Amino acid sequence: MSRWKQFLTADDGPTTVEYGIILGLIIVVSVTTLGGFGTGIHNIYVIISGALP
Repeated sequence: MSRWKQFLTADDGPTTVEYGIILGLIIVVSVTTLGGFGTGIHNIYVIISGALP
């Protein structure tokens, strides 16, 4: 727990900002990628359900 306190109270402002930017980029890439997978999977289910009698 003390490690988190040290992280939150550190005077390394630029380092904290850099971590925030990296985290934001990871979130944007993850959401975009998962959205693309969701659309592709939906299309596969549509094709499969259309092929079934």
